[in-house]
Amino acid sequence: MSDVDVAEPPRARWLDRRRDLAWWLLTPLATLIVTPVLVCVATMAAPFVGDIDRPPTLCADALADNTCEETTLAMFGAHGVFFVVAWALLWLVPWWRGLRVPRLLLAVVAAGALVAVPFRMAG
Repeated sequence: MSDVDVAEPPRARWLDRRRDLAWWLLTPLATLIVTPVLVCVATMAAPFVGDIDRPPTLCADALADNTCEETTLAMFGAHGVFFVVAWALLWLVPWWRGLRVPRLLLAVVAAGALVAVPFRMAG
């Protein structure tokens, strides 16, 4: 056979579509394992950022109505829902090697949603 018969079909240069199943599996799983650890570290670091003797600035508008708890729970819920949606999107990104960087960036954004909670409470 000549080289023309066994030549590889041309690929798009901007996206490598070779399989990357290991990264496709490990990115969401590592995000699910590492993010709670990062939240614990952020929770320990948050008192050094803000003042722990006062209510959080998140509750500044809610103090008059005594609804700080509802405001805090709404913020927890919003960050939690954002994390779950971003984590689910990690499974929807195809397993192509060319999408490794966007997959990692999405994992960092998902983790950042939960890591931001202690700092919002401390600030």
